Amino acid sequence: MGKKYIPVLLYIDDNGKKTPKYIKAGLEGEWVKVKKTKDSRRMASLIAGAVGIRYDCVVDVYGEHREIYLFDENDKWFVETEDYET
Repeated sequence: MGKKYIPVLLYIDDNGKKTPKYIKAGLEGEWVKVKKTKDSRRMASLIAGAVGIRYDCVVDVYGEHREIYLFDENDKWFVETEDYET
């Protein structure tokens, strides 16, 4: 298991709170809409071996809703993968 760094489009409010709106993912590397952010908290990724802010998100991939964990690791964003990418 590993992690894959991905581009993320964010909304940042007046207080500096970050909310992911789109992630670049999918088979063709297209922008995928983040439908909902359920929770965000500082947490370790046990799969990728990193610590950051974990966002529990619901994304719309090809018309199907999926839950993902999106991590903000010092303004570098990643998702957990089954590969050994870093």
